[in-house]
Amino acid sequence: MKRNKQQSTFVNIGSSSLLIVFLVLCLTTFAILSLSSAQSDYSFSKRSAEHKTEYYEASSRAEMILGEIDQILAETAEQVNAAQKNAVQEKADSELASFELAAAARLDGKEIDNIPLSCTGTEGETIISYQVPSGAKQALNVSLLITNDSEHENYYKIQAWQLISTSDWNADNSLNLIPVE
Repeated sequence: MKRNKQQSTFVNIGSSSLLIVFLVLCLTTFAILSLSSAQSDYSFSKRSAEHKTEYYEASSRAEMILGEIDQILAETAEQVNAAQKNAVQEKADSELASFELAAAARLDGKEIDNIPLSCTGTEGETIISYQVPSGAKQALNVSLLITNDSEHENYYKIQAWQLISTSDWNADNSLNLIPVE
């Protein structure tokens, strides 16, 4: 009978120890997984904060350029209106055409804050565009449609204000299944 009692207490001590070891391993595993998840969340939030900071800096710079473009368009509109008041007005459309031509002549190729402006389009649809760098691989693309200031409140209408990629994408279409000798 002594042998049965010794074996049963040994089994009871072993099962409780085994249970404690299993619980410690489970808790350690969960702690490591939690630490890994927290570290990846931190690195993701850090990259996201950097991206948003770069975007808002580019957006702020684009707004400053837009303010200067607005001043130039206002000056151009005043000059065109003053010149047309002195001359005989044939049509209302000629006001827009001369305003667009004068604005395009003043803004095409001009650099504001080291950002080159370009004017493209035809009469009635002249577009001013520029790109502000946002980080190493992206830029904020801005396109403005010049409008008639007598018909609209503004001298322009924003056509595009979007973040674009400036780096080339290179696809890897290779499949290395069997080494070729």
